[in-house]
Amino acid sequence: MRIHFGETLPIDVGVVSRAWEGFIAGENVAQNAVRRLIKESWTRSLAQGVDPARHGAPLAVSGDRFHVLKRQHQELIEAAHPSLEQARDFLIESGTVMVLTDPNGVILWIEGDEVAKEYGKEIGLAPGSLWGESATGTNAIGTALAAGHPTQICSAEHFRQEIKRWTCSASVIRDPLDGTILGSLDISGLSGSHNTHCMALAVSGAGRIENRLASMEMEKRSQLLDYSISNASRWASEGVVIFDRRGRLIRANDNANRFFDRQTSEGRGACESLNLSAAPETDGTNMPDWVRKDWLQPVVQNNERLGTLLIIPTASAQMNALSTPPRKQDNLSAKEGPIAEIMGNSPTMTTVKDKANQLAKLSVPVLLLGPTGAGKEVFAQALHYAGSNPTGPFIAFNCGGITRDLLASELFGYVEGAFTGARRGGQIGKFEAANGGTLFLDEIGEMPMELQSHLLRVLEDGVVYRLGENKPRKVSIRLIAATNRDLKAAIAKDQFRMDLYYRLAVTVLKLPSLVEHCEDIPLLSRHFIEKTSLRYGVAAKRILPDVMEILMNYSWPGNVRELRNVVESMVLLSQGETITVQDLPSDLLDVAPVRVLETPPSHVSADPMVGKLDDIERDAIASAIRAEWRNMTLVAKRLGIAKSTLYSKMKRHGLNRQFGLKDEPF
Repeated sequence: MRIHFGETLPIDVGVVSRAWEGFIAGENVAQNAVRRLIKESWTRSLAQGVDPARHGAPLAVSGDRFHVLKRQHQELIEAAHPSLEQARDFLIESGTVMVLTDPNGVILWIEGDEVAKEYGKEIGLAPGSLWGESATGTNAIGTALAAGHPTQICSAEHFRQEIKRWTCSASVIRDPLDGTILGSLDISGLSGSHNTHCMALAVSGAGRIENRLASMEMEKRSQLLDYSISNASRWASEGVVIFDRRGRLIRANDNANRFFDRQTSEGRGACESLNLSAAPETDGTNMPDWVRKDWLQPVVQNNERLGTLLIIPTASAQMNALSTPPRKQDNLSAKEGPIAEIMGNSPTMTTVKDKANQLAKLSVPVLLLGPTGAGKEVFAQALHYAGSNPTGPFIAFNCGGITRDLLASELFGYVEGAFTGARRGGQIGKFEAANGGTLFLDEIGEMPMELQSHLLRVLEDGVVYRLGENKPRKVSIRLIAATNRDLKAAIAKDQFRMDLYYRLAVTVLKLPSLVEHCEDIPLLSRHFIEKTSLRYGVAAKRILPDVMEILMNYSWPGNVRELRNVVESMVLLSQGETITVQDLPSDLLDVAPVRVLETPPSHVSADPMVGKLDDIERDAIASAIRAEWRNMTLVAKRLGIAKSTLYSKMKRHGLNRQFGLKDEPF
């Protein structure tokens, strides 16, 4: 007799039964007699000592122990409850039951047809029973948990004799954040009642449970982050690492990241490797030696644990490696403090940092202009910590790549019920979070026009209105905005408000591209080598001169950020103690400068006088470019020619490609 359970899973009960009997008797299972999944499960069941003749599944927990187990998996049960309720009518009509288990296969909840429940009790299909494969043999619950994917076991495919009247479909339920198996959802029925839709229902039900678990987790994480932001001013100068309630790392502030970047070998493990899951009660178990118990602070609201904060004190000896802590601006000079710590000693960078030190003393808005990767957020943080209120919060937010509605709620906050999906209790916005400190708005040029008027009103009045309420909330912030766009051109195209531009551009700091201060490349490269070495625990390496020449002559469209990525990649991938030309990324090799040949080029005429003037001119321009570090204004001045003439001659002599420059003036 052939029974069909779904279009893709027909089994011949007689063939499977004979294969099982032979397998129990020690015979080899004939090829194609059963599915490979079943053969592997039978083999595991026999190896684990499962008795095929034993009646049903064993009872694992009962009474108080079962109530304790349910409390341990309360969130899983809560997340599964809607799926169990929604499936009830289908289960009753089909004569089946839906079963929820823990990750070991212990049944936590069972819902469905009452007659099927009664029959299920005869085989141990009841709360507290253990359906793991090692205890009950091949079955949908245990085999799905063992295999890690949805599984359907049809009648004769079960390992135990008493269960062979049943057909079951199960799907694992995974933690939506880290993928660990939390349990399983199973639909079981006597053969004949179980139909083609059961497998799909089990899979979709497990998916809905995972989605609900994700929503619940995100809600608690949001509450945890709200608490952290609201109290950020308490730890403005300290390192803060946030862990969720299961001990998984969520976020670390800049002080903490700098601490890990510069840690000694005792605590070299990267910040990302920290995990408090082995110490849910914040007792410091299995934490690195440098972590003190009193640095761990549980976050509890309404008697519910939301997570843990690791507060690394500024005064700790281990924080001495951090950059200079905030000090009063009156005690700072251009040669000390957060701004001075920004990498770069070239005349161009020195001029920019001197101007930044002047701006740090002022409380007016600052507009940072510069290409992508030039270090706008680095300067924004330095301006904050060198300013008049360095202990206040520094909140950074990117206005690009986000929808208008989400951008408004993130900036201004909202109250409960303001829109569909609004979080219970509402949420503070970035303006409120930055109250008493600095708000850094990156990519300000991407802000939609309709929101620019709201931003202007906040800057003018110092008042924020959360979405969904009319209550004004006073805020006192210093605004630093940044963009790589030409805002004046955007104004001309009606893409940016003129009044907002002049409110933001009270003071302007223009950051140079890396090409404009390429003499800082050796210093920056050494800095990034040291950071990479400390972060990943690899040996620091030396860049050979010919490699440095290529780095100095590259155009760096991604600026300092691109240089950092290139240096980090070369340190991690190079095989020897030095970084050679072979370690360079291919895009840099493609524009590597061609060395000036000592012998005349092949195109030079045999006439000793022909071509000499061209060669001399070419060499003179090349030497001037190197001497002035590719500052074309200074090159033209050194040669005594107009800048437009310089570009024309460079193009004629093929010098643009040699020095990684564009064909047109820049």
